[in-house]
Amino acid sequence: MKQSTLYWLCQIFGWGIYTLFSIGMIYVFAGPQNISPNILLLQLIIGVCLFVFSHLFRWFIKRNDWTQLSIKSLLPKLILGAIVISTLSQSFIHLIIYFVLPLKGIMPFSWTNFVGFIGSVSIVMASWSTLYFAYHVIQRNRRSEIEKLELTSALQEAELAILKNQINPHFLFNALNNIRSLILSDPEQARSMVTHISELLRYSIQFNAAEKVTLSQEIAIVKDYLQLESIQFNDRLTYAFEIDDTSLDIKIPPMAIQLLVENAIKHGVSQMTAGGNILIRSVLENDHLRIEVCNDGQLKAKSKREGIGLKNLIERLKILFGHFAELKVENSSENTVTASLKIPLS
Repeated sequence: MKQSTLYWLCQIFGWGIYTLFSIGMIYVFAGPQNISPNILLLQLIIGVCLFVFSHLFRWFIKRNDWTQLSIKSLLPKLILGAIVISTLSQSFIHLIIYFVLPLKGIMPFSWTNFVGFIGSVSIVMASWSTLYFAYHVIQRNRRSEIEKLELTSALQEAELAILKNQINPHFLFNALNNIRSLILSDPEQARSMVTHISELLRYSIQFNAAEKVTLSQEIAIVKDYLQLESIQFNDRLTYAFEIDDTSLDIKIPPMAIQLLVENAIKHGVSQMTAGGNILIRSVLENDHLRIEVCNDGQLKAKSKREGIGLKNLIERLKILFGHFAELKVENSSENTVTASLKIPLS
């Protein structure tokens, strides 16, 4: 609903209730015999006049930007404004009922009553103003919260873009080093590596703008990456997949598993003379997907497996999932290190 529509509805409803309340008070305290057509017309005139003058007060408030003032600056202006608008409205009402459209059956004009009416209407106008400004304070706070959320979201998107853009040079540097090591000793293998790296780069470019990709898309590129690495390691690197078919359509950050596999090779398999094995598996557990990358070896106490790749992944998980995502790298047995990635399903 538009603010202008809401305002007019509140004006009509509010002053209508005020008029009916005034008539009800006369009925209760003066008795039903005092509810005459002239009294009803008087209350209607009062209600319409207060409706009009409160609207003029609103116009004055908006024109002078009172809604932007602090409470300390606003309060004296509001009190004075309520008194002035009450005096004007009562002057206009008395002019109508005593001179323009004289009403029979009402009390004669009295300055004491006139001042008393100004005081009571000032309280009513002050109450009206309080409700009006309370609405604007709530709206302003709401807009402020929305702006903060939008700013936070924009900063997170910018940070995520920076983090994703760091993936390409980081990965490309490692891949080109692998090709360089084979280009003279085994040109055929080097050509095969170029084929795989082209698939990897196409994937990286295609999904660079995406926050998430399906697990099946990520697994496909991980297979290309492992084929690329297995060429360099010859028989020293073996790998296997245990992927739950029901998890293939779940969305995860792009290059997430590839980074874990790269980390496992760099800190695990490459450090072992006889090489080692890597196992990639996915398991659905209640409200999250668990992805594990297990490799032969041991995580040394002094070793910290948090290079550019893993730090990058941790930051992306924090931006995309908050505290609901989790990444752990630990010794899962005497001969195995497991990197466990927990992704919430919703």
